[in-house]
Amino acid sequence: MNPSSCLYWLRQTLLVVFALAFLPTLAFSQADGSPISGAQNSGTNTQADSPQRKANDNAPDAGQRPSTCGLTRLRECLKDVGHDQIGIWTSPLRLSPKDAYWLVPFAGATAVTLHYDAQAQQNLGVDKTRTNASDIFSNAVLYGSLAGDAGLYFLGNTRHDTHLSETGRLGAEAVADAAIVFQGLKLVANRQRPNEGNGQGGFWPHGTRSYEWNGSFPSGHATTMFALARVIADEYPSRRVEFAAYALALAVSTSRVTARVHFPSDVLVGGTLGYLIGGYVVHHHATKDGSPALLLSPMFERSTRTCGAELEFSPERMRFDKVGRIINRMERGQ
Repeated sequence: MNPSSCLYWLRQTLLVVFALAFLPTLAFSQADGSPISGAQNSGTNTQADSPQRKANDNAPDAGQRPSTCGLTRLRECLKDVGHDQIGIWTSPLRLSPKDAYWLVPFAGATAVTLHYDAQAQQNLGVDKTRTNASDIFSNAVLYGSLAGDAGLYFLGNTRHDTHLSETGRLGAEAVADAAIVFQGLKLVANRQRPNEGNGQGGFWPHGTRSYEWNGSFPSGHATTMFALARVIADEYPSRRVEFAAYALALAVSTSRVTARVHFPSDVLVGGTLGYLIGGYVVHHHATKDGSPALLLSPMFERSTRTCGAELEFSPERMRFDKVGRIINRMERGQ
């Protein structure tokens, strides 16, 4: 069989498996980044070695990579956070025109909330019971979420579940990045809290004579919770997980306002920053494995003038929910 015939045969085969090959591809860094142990090939041709198979055989396991942050590699964690901070603080320099689609509404919403911050707190009134309950709720959920994130990491290590442990690790990195960012902005803004001063939330109300390390703007609780929620939602992209993660983050953010320790603009900016920071961490540090659930590797042996293909199928990577939705749409279309 000549090379042109091989290419024709491979093209026809590729058309048959196209949908299955690309629909299950993990688009949210959900793969564990290591070759699937015990995965069986649904079809093989041993006349030639596949370059993709050689690359996979020589690739180290994701959990054993020396550059991966972890308890035994805290130095790498510090490097990751340091690189993140450079990227996060210089991100305004990389804005593009398309960012106006979210940046303009965000700026407008921030301006409106800043204008009505004091009025919103006045309309909310003072209720000691509500204030105490809101403060207890927000702190309990925040620290409980941090403990839960650490639990994901240790549970993943115990069960040798690299995806679960990676989620915990990325969550911790996002929380660390968020803490540095919101603390830095607090130092810059030096804003009074609703229960301080005249309740107007002034920025630098007394100039440099009075300086607060724990100012109101932005909300650290909101920044932390949305950063963590973004990591979990991106690592486990399902509607239930996303709804639960973001709903909990929103509840904590709202409770900071009802607890009279933050203004609406504080939680709006903090939550938005946290969401962006969480996405940044996942994008830059999540294990990336471009291998789809169904991988077709063409092979051609010049010495024997033969061609073939190696078909690798990994059921663990299949996105059956997505395939099912597409099949339902096709049936409804008929």
